[in-house]
Amino acid sequence: PPHKELFELNTIIATFFISIDYYEITLFIAKQLDTKWISLLYDAEEYAKTALVQYIRSYSLILFITFCEIALGLWLLRVNHAAIIALLISVFDILPAVGTGGIIIPWGIIALVLGDIPLGIGMLALYLIVTVVRNTLEPKIVGEQVGLHPVATLMSMFLGSKVLGIVGLFGFPIGLVILTKLNDSGKIKLFK
Repeated sequence: PPHKELFELNTIIATFFISIDYYEITLFIAKQLDTKWISLLYDAEEYAKTALVQYIRSYSLILFITFCEIALGLWLLRVNHAAIIALLISVFDILPAVGTGGIIIPWGIIALVLGDIPLGIGMLALYLIVTVVRNTLEPKIVGEQVGLHPVATLMSMFLGSKVLGIVGLFGFPIGLVILTKLNDSGKIKLFK
């Protein structure tokens, strides 16, 4: 877009002012709504906070599992400082565009090109194992933590990432949790 930088600057400034006057803004909005809507929004906020904490907990567990897999794999491949390298790669795993593949795949390819065939094949196999384990466990761990079925979690993560990228990857499942909790409590009726 032609004015992307201006839009981003305005967004940052607006976020700053909204965060400063959060309580005044929410009080103004609450005065405009009837008590049913206020109760609904309060419950949605509480569910969102709970879901966010559960998300952080579940992704911390996923990060730990990834670290353990990589550390063990690097140790088996006799890479020096395996634990430190595994920690750094695990941190990169948090970044969706980079992930573990952003480091392990080039490392494996470079090792193959340089003639270290066992290390190259081992690194590529390690990436495959980490990817399969993560793709298998992530929907289950996140779903159990936030209270969604793994298929619903996986679908919302996929749809969210396609629609809004990284924001949607986390936002859609949290939104689904909020809607499910509101529906289960009888505040709204979306599905049976």
